[in-house]
Amino acid sequence: MLRRRSFPVALSLVFSLLLGAGPASAQSVASVVDDMQAAYDRQLETVDTYIVETNLYTAYNQKVTRDGRPTYRTQTQMKGSGTSSFAANTTPSAAYGMQFNRLRQHATYAGTETIDGLRCHVLRVDTPSAVDPDMSGNATRMTYYVDAERHVPARMVMETAASGQQGPNPSSVAIRFKNYQTTDGLTLPHRMEIQLNANLSAEQRQQMRQAMEKMKQLPEQQRKQMEEMMGGQMEMMKQMMSGNPIAIEVQSVQVNVDMPEDMF
Repeated sequence: MLRRRSFPVALSLVFSLLLGAGPASAQSVASVVDDMQAAYDRQLETVDTYIVETNLYTAYNQKVTRDGRPTYRTQTQMKGSGTSSFAANTTPSAAYGMQFNRLRQHATYAGTETIDGLRCHVLRVDTPSAVDPDMSGNATRMTYYVDAERHVPARMVMETAASGQQGPNPSSVAIRFKNYQTTDGLTLPHRMEIQLNANLSAEQRQQMRQAMEKMKQLPEQQRKQMEEMMGGQMEMMKQMMSGNPIAIEVQSVQVNVDMPEDMF
């Protein structure tokens, strides 16, 4: 299965695009990335801290300087014990370290497509690890769909290969970014939908149903122990079986506010 680290790493390339609103006529990788980076740098000039509260987590973000460039460090507090581990890694918080230069070098411009009624530029990366060396080895392709008018991501798809480990292995993870709003100069989507997709045979689906049913029948303490041992695999199984996306709804955004003491 995908290592948990692969989600924040993959999304570090995506959520940096969230800062990329600005006028442009993008027809190539270079022009798309140039416009996004310029807007990203402009917002970094005005946003020193911000707090994003969603239905699943609260993310605290503070601007710092690393390698001579401004970026954000983040702490995320989850709400409730049953919250999805995938959602925990989709905070805009951990995501502001985009490798712009590597993206210019390794992405290809794949024309335009319509996503949710929006005309989008398509950037495709066939070797994700070349853009970010920390990318999980089972990530085989990443595709970004960037709103051609607002220059923010409308969708991201990460395709994966089987990891060889036991448990469910998603063949792709798709994230939709919706309902963009700007708060004191910070533009973020106020709804994100994470869809896990897998090529499962009827037999595999039946095996997953049986495993989930057996888990329900275990004594509570034993069931909790099993869930802790399985980590995100149980959540992934439930998600694959339901076919419904994990929905993240932003409830509030505070910009340039004091961080709680001892947060970092």
